[in-house]
Amino acid sequence: MTVKPKTNQTRGRPADPDKQEEQKRKLVEAAASLLSNQSYRSITIRQLGDTAGVNSAMIRYYFDNKEGLFVALLDQMSSEHFRAMKDVMGSEQPIKQFIIAMLAMLNQNGGLARMIHDEIMQSDSPLKQAFLERFPKRMANILPQLIEQQIKAGKMRPSLNPKYTAFTLMGLIVLPYVAAPIREEAWEIDAQELAQEAWAEHIYQLFMIGSRLEKNND
Repeated sequence: MTVKPKTNQTRGRPADPDKQEEQKRKLVEAAASLLSNQSYRSITIRQLGDTAGVNSAMIRYYFDNKEGLFVALLDQMSSEHFRAMKDVMGSEQPIKQFIIAMLAMLNQNGGLARMIHDEIMQSDSPLKQAFLERFPKRMANILPQLIEQQIKAGKMRPSLNPKYTAFTLMGLIVLPYVAAPIREEAWEIDAQELAQEAWAEHIYQLFMIGSRLEKNND
């Protein structure tokens, strides 16, 4: 009788490192896809595996659990977003380009706004701290510095508090996505309108009108 050698390889896990990376990528993409249509808590391990075309047991192997997979998704979104921020900071109109970049990120990742609404606003959410570390806290370090640069360049009032001003700008950008039901049902502003250049220009003009240097009426 032939005895097969024992192996430590987890069932469904390819031995090829490149294929392992491909499986992880597919699972992260599946998480993003499912999140765009349903809440984090309603997404099942089986759904993730089926959508990715990967054995669902691989979620535990690669990410420990569902939460770990979605933290990996947040890592990917955060890395892509803040990499784009470097180009924004060096542009001729950094505030306007910042608004455009933020809107693009939110429009392309509809599930992120859903996660903020459904999970981050809940005090018991397992993803709350992961999200705060990867997005708001990083932004709270970057955006006030940009505002301060604009103040020093004479493009914004010196009396402005950079932190308060940065937080106000973030509110203008993010609130319409987090409050999507109110925006859509009460104000009849759909998601397509938020993806148009006119919306970015509206936020920019509204923000800058309140931030520009006061005219001397003497």
